[in-house]
Parts: sequence; C-alpha cells; structure tokens
Amino acid sequence: MFVDCHVHIALDGRDSKKWRQLIAEKNYEPVKTALELYKDKGIMAIRDGGDNYGISLVAREIAKSLGITFRSPGWAIYKKGMYGTFLGKPVVGIKDFKDLFTELLKVKVDHLKIILTGLVEFECYGKVGGIGFSGEELNYMVQSAKEKGLPVMVHANSSIGVKMAVEAGADTIEHGYFLSDEELYMMADKGVVWVPTLAPLGNILEKEELRRRYSDKIKNIKKIFDEHLNAIKKALSLGVKVAIGSDSGSLGVYHAQGFFDEVRYFKRCGICEEDVYMMAHKNGIKVVGLDSGKSEF
Repeated sequence: MFVDCHVHIALDGRDSKKWRQLIAEKNYEPVKTALELYKDKGIMAIRDGGDNYGISLVAREIAKSLGITFRSPGWAIYKKGMYGTFLGKPVVGIKDFKDLFTELLKVKVDHLKIILTGLVEFECYGKVGGIGFSGEELNYMVQSAKEKGLPVMVHANSSIGVKMAVEAGADTIEHGYFLSDEELYMMADKGVVWVPTLAPLGNILEKEELRRRYSDKIKNIKKIFDEHLNAIKKALSLGVKVAIGSDSGSLGVYHAQGFFDEVRYFKRCGICEEDVYMMAHKNGIKVVGLDSGKSEF
C-alpha cells in the first residue's frame, strides 16, 4: 500500500480552472476518476491539503466507497489578504478562526490545515510569500486542534515560517523550502514529519512544456530544487521523519502519477528506490493515522 501525504483533489494539474468549475457544479465524476487512478496504482491512503469548496469532504466519501483511506481538512485556514484563496477560507484573527473551526468540527475533518506563509517566488531566489499569522494566532489555532485530537498540517516556507510552525506544535511541515539546519534539528527533536513536495519543481524542470513556460526562471527553479534536495539529505542524516507528498493537482503534477514522480526525485537524495518506498510507507501511515500493525507494504 502506498501513501500520498499531500494532494489537492480539487485541482488536476492541467486545467484546474475547468476542473474546479465542474466540481463546483456538483459534477464529481472527475474526482471519482482521479481516485480510481490512485487505487489502480496502489495508492490506498491519501491526505488532502484542502480547497475553498470543501470538495475534499466529498472526495472522502467517494474514496471510502472505493476502499481508499482519504484524510480531509475540509478547507485550509489562511490569513485574509494573504495566499490561500483557492485552498481554504480566510480569517482576520482568532475570533474568525473560532467560528471557522466550529464549522470544521461539524463536518468532522481529519486534520487542521493552516497556511502560514506564501509560495516560493521563482523570480527572486530565496524569496517566499509573507507570513500570515502572528505567533499568538498560530499557537492558538494549533492548540485548539490538539484539544480536539486533530493533527495539524502547516504550509510553511522560509526558516522563520518553519521555525514558527514547529514551535507552535505542528505535526507536519508542508513544503518547507529555504529552511535551515536549526529547523531540521528542531524537527528531529520534536518528531515533526516533513513533507517536502519535490514534484512541482521537479516536473517543471523535466517537462518541456513547463520549461518553456518558466524559461526565464529556470535557473532559479533549478537552484531552489537542488537546495531542497540537499536539505532533505541533511534531514535524513539527522533522523527527521520525512514523508512522501506529491502536491498532486498543482501545475504539472498529475493525480496518482505525482506520487511516483516524488519517489523518483527522492532517489536523487542518494536513497535507493526500495528504501524510499519503505520510508514513504512507514512515515506515511503515521501521518494519516493508520495502525502500522494493520497496514501492509
């Protein structure tokens, strides 16, 4: 059984605008087809990163009928005016969060997804979108989830962003571009799982159509990608738990295939394919909350 710890079922990696329009009209066939692809490839446990329509909640029910374990956050939480519009719902502060969190509890989400920072900006090496929440706000949201027994998934890039997330008690760090050794040591010490999502950048570098689209930024993308590989190598040497999450649904990363793209890129960290799969399974079932004694690789 394979586990993909980071997908977006409300996106398709090709024409997400059309895909989202279909599912917004309650045409869920594309979602079912995508889930069937996962099943055909042996990916039987999936964790979603959320969407503003709450489609991952619908996908969870469809997945259940197919025998797939599908974890949904409903929608992600992001700071109003910051990155995250298509992934979730905005909050201004703690009061707004309380209201949205109550809604999330009503629909019985599997985890809380918080978008702490923006994206990696390809135009300028080392730059990422700003931090949306204060330390106080982040701590409050994370602890609210913990009190309800919900794991917390935090989208965080930059050394500062990742450090904030780890200190607040995040269970997993998503993406984690431009983190430093300090954050890696913290993650190893606290048992935080890192889901580094290599496939979006790796596929830009490998797919000719995407290379053309980003032709003026390819040099920076390659530098960012290579640095991320080095960070993963360091993380593994320190004992950081690293899981496979493809970010399938993002541009150029297709459902089901994205998992195997991610595995292929992980091999560039000097890990043999068998060990990548074993790591993906062991840490993946931890992330999605499956009983390791009942799962089989």
